[in-house]
Amino acid sequence: MRVFSFFSIVIYILSPELLLSDSQKGDKFFKILSSHQYFSSSFEQITKSHDQERVIKGEIVADRFGRFKLNYFAPLNEIIFSDGKDLYRYDPELDQAYIQPIDDLLKETPIGLFTLEKEALKQIFSVDSCKDKESIMICRLSPIKEVSFVEEVVFNIRDELIYQLSYRDTFDQKVTLIFNNPTKEKIPLSEFKFIIPKGTDIVSFKNTLE
Repeated sequence: MRVFSFFSIVIYILSPELLLSDSQKGDKFFKILSSHQYFSSSFEQITKSHDQERVIKGEIVADRFGRFKLNYFAPLNEIIFSDGKDLYRYDPELDQAYIQPIDDLLKETPIGLFTLEKEALKQIFSVDSCKDKESIMICRLSPIKEVSFVEEVVFNIRDELIYQLSYRDTFDQKVTLIFNNPTKEKIPLSEFKFIIPKGTDIVSFKNTLE
């Protein structure tokens, strides 16, 4: 079963929310999303593909300045982080770290939903629907580009906080992230940093002419 990390992801009752126009629903969703200037949470990632399922736990911190850190626990045991300029991927089992310019990766992967500003996100995703089910607001997004790694994104929002995110990718995998105790509190810069241990094999894909 091929598993990609998060960096790689009913019947509704009638309510006043349903009376909003499509553009108003989209504006409300992006307003809520952009209110997450900072986002941190532990999470459980469930990946389903061809009747197989894999569960991985981890932690995320992210901000709207392009910075984030994803810490995956066993069995993946991997740390992925960005300082807003370069992407770092550290694999302690292989004792290797990969470095590459962030470029357009934030626009092409689900992590961009937590690190890009509202206007940039509106150029990438369109809001197909936002409906209330009890105390949860469920919003469905689709990519504007015809060719995209992510085919559909579904948000579950409660009290203007993201509690669940699911998406289907081009490999027909459904990835669901369930966030536990999410918060929008400001994150110290130190939380985004990670010191790569001495002796680690560094593989850089940066332009050596820079």
